[in-house]
Amino acid sequence: MDFDLKGKIAIITGASKGIGRAIALAYARAGAHVAVCSRKEEMVAKVAEEIRQMGAESLAVQAHVGYQGSSR
Repeated sequence: MDFDLKGKIAIITGASKGIGRAIALAYARAGAHVAVCSRKEEMVAKVAEEIRQMGAESLAVQAHVGYQGSSR
């Protein structure tokens, strides 16, 4: 299935590896500009560079988006 994301901006969390990385690359192939986020700065920077090499714009952001509060 093909989808067109030209002119769209995507923010992908957990993008340093696995499913998040695969989604970020797929969105870039579909034409989106992609901001990739992960706690692992070096790894997410590599993904952003892969996306830029594909011809899309990309921004690497080190961030932790999980809930860190008490579970009580």
